[in-house]
Amino acid sequence: MKEPDKTNLEDLPDYIWPFSHLFNKKKFEKLLERYKWDHEINLMDKAPQELNAKAYAITLKKEEALN
Repeated sequence: MKEPDKTNLEDLPDYIWPFSHLFNKKKFEKLLERYKWDHEINLMDKAPQELNAKAYAITLKKEEALN
C-alpha cells in the first residue's frame, strides 16, 4: 500500500477538500507576503536569563515529585 500524497486532492479525506488550498505544495513552499504591520523584534541587552514563572499551576506535592 502506497503512502498517501498530502498535496494531492484525491488522497485527502472528503472533509478536508474545502481546505485543499492549505495543502497545495507550491503555495506551501512560498513565503507569505510582507505586511505593513510586520515589525522587527528588538531584544533587550540585559534581559534575564531565566524567569521565575511556571507554565501551569501545579500542586506542591507534584512539584516535589518532579524535583
